[in-house]
Amino acid sequence: MHSKPQNRQLQKPLKEAFFLIKKNKRIFFLIFLLQLIFFLIVIIAGINYIPKIVENAKNMLDYSEKLGINAENLGLDILQQKNTFEEDQVMISRNYDSIRKNLYYLLSYIFLAFAVVNGLAWYFASNISEKKKKMFSLKNILIYLLKFFVLSAVLGIFLCLLAYSIIKVFLSGYVSVNPINFLVLLLGSVLMIYFIYIGIPLLNFIRLKDLPKKILLLGIKRFVQLMGSYLLVIIFIAASLLLISYLVELNLLLLLIAVLFSVSVFAWAKIYFSATVEKLSGL
Repeated sequence: MHSKPQNRQLQKPLKEAFFLIKKNKRIFFLIFLLQLIFFLIVIIAGINYIPKIVENAKNMLDYSEKLGINAENLGLDILQQKNTFEEDQVMISRNYDSIRKNLYYLLSYIFLAFAVVNGLAWYFASNISEKKKKMFSLKNILIYLLKFFVLSAVLGIFLCLLAYSIIKVFLSGYVSVNPINFLVLLLGSVLMIYFIYIGIPLLNFIRLKDLPKKILLLGIKRFVQLMGSYLLVIIFIAASLLLISYLVELNLLLLLIAVLFSVSVFAWAKIYFSATVEKLSGL
């Protein structure tokens, strides 16, 4: 009985998103460019730092296997930099510190790109229906980015803790890991992502101090509709990424087209989700 009204609530923002894109092609192209720049920054940072992280992790594993180190005895000694195994300990600790340093730089670049470049993309996506003069107001942009930075920082804290826990799980033979803490962080990060993304389209309309209450009320009251829109976005994004993976070794031109299509899907998703949250919140 309730499925038809819920379907209409999802269909209206979907139609509205395509209508707004058709009506504001230049703004959509700007969102597309910002999305592309964001992905390029992430890819360049990943290419620069991920191989170093992998190499240090491999060095730790290879070195310990070669010497037959009893991993259980290391415990937290690596983190505390104790000289339990003298030269062996120093070598493993050095690689572990390098992993932490490179992970810090990687996440810092990704965070700045997310907070600024991706923040601008969200700003234009959530304001695409506004008049252009108001949309390109420097004051409005800076206020939005400041709010977006705060949300990004909250999200970033959870994701950094999660990333740190994942590294510890990967190196579970060398540092102590509490599975319960990892699961709590994982669940907390998922919930934080759910609520944060609800708040992003609301930044134009609600003061930052009033945002948590509005996000919680909307996220709980409209959970089914919001999860439906999340699912739709995930399906479109997953399909575009699968297309890229399928074409990666077949045809370079088709691969390039698929990549640009995937970036377009991410840009569209911002507009669609913004329209969905605005409709559900009654703004």
